[in-house]
Amino acid sequence: MRPQKLAVGGVLFLCTLAAWTQTARDTPSTPEERQRAVRLTRKLEQTPLGPEASEDRDWLNKWIIEIPDLTVPVCDELLKPLLAGEGSQYRYSKELVSQQLAGEMAYLIEHPQEAKPESQDDFAINKAGMESALNAYDAIVKSGAKGARWGPLEEMAKKRKAGQLDDFVRSATLKCLTGETVTASLRFHPSTRKDGACWEPRLPACVVVQGHIR
Repeated sequence: MRPQKLAVGGVLFLCTLAAWTQTARDTPSTPEERQRAVRLTRKLEQTPLGPEASEDRDWLNKWIIEIPDLTVPVCDELLKPLLAGEGSQYRYSKELVSQQLAGEMAYLIEHPQEAKPESQDDFAINKAGMESALNAYDAIVKSGAKGARWGPLEEMAKKRKAGQLDDFVRSATLKCLTGETVTASLRFHPSTRKDGACWEPRLPACVVVQGHIR
């Protein structure tokens, strides 16, 4: 099917990344960068609110968007509660959405046989992203940070503890792959201006991606 612009919910899924980059680069990622990406992902799972967390997260987000050789598949069903309604008011939604993408990228780096989109195991990638986000959520809760606990994520954490996370991720992945929800690859769209704002006036400054129903 022909490409279509990602639905507004999916755009909001990526809006937190807007401030970190404006142009993609031509050179592929280096082994050192990939090692750093995995290291920072694991570090942010353990200390998502640590003194260096913001700087580490900024580097990761910018790098994930810029590199041309690794593509993170995006399915907005996975953290849907964080993308609309009251989820937009959750204090740490930006950190967890970012962590999901980082977890997915770390999986691709650790499984180089799946580097090309046509070779990717969407379920395994999505599960890795959810596990990473939930690890960060657990760390935020344990830190005693203000407003750390949030109902939908508590339910997700319970599913994982009960061994039901696979079922949830499989169902969400299926919705994305069958077209009930648009799945996309994290890439720039011409509607993003060099200053990071969107040409589309109804949307906040964001990175717009092209979605393909597969």
